[in-house]
Amino acid sequence: MKAKPNNVTVLMPGLVVEGNMILDHGLSVFALANGDIISTEGLLHVGAGGIVKGKVQGEIVRIDGLVEGDVHARDMLEINGRVLGNVFYCGTIRLGQHAALNGQLRRVSRELVIENAAAERETTPERLVSNGAAQ
Repeated sequence: MKAKPNNVTVLMPGLVVEGNMILDHGLSVFALANGDIISTEGLLHVGAGGIVKGKVQGEIVRIDGLVEGDVHARDMLEINGRVLGNVFYCGTIRLGQHAALNGQLRRVSRELVIENAAAERETTPERLVSNGAAQ
């Protein structure tokens, strides 16, 4: 079943998620996520207090918490928190007043980001979360 564009999964404080995730809708992380997160549609948001120890990739990405890994944004990227890793973006980028980046910042073609994501999915076992239910 195809997710509606306004579907969002929220990982609340106190939750610890182990493993990689692929979602076909938006995600807000206020928890600790140990693993890569890929959102194919919607907003991928690492909220204040949220920590992701792994790669973050999405259409629209907003970082208000901490990401310890590379960040890939296919459309828009906004960083108000901390990123300890390289940042790759295709569209627009906004760095807030308190943004902290420890890594390289690169503008890349959209096709390159999508191609790299597809190659990684073929070699990495992950679970697809659709409409909030793991499959």
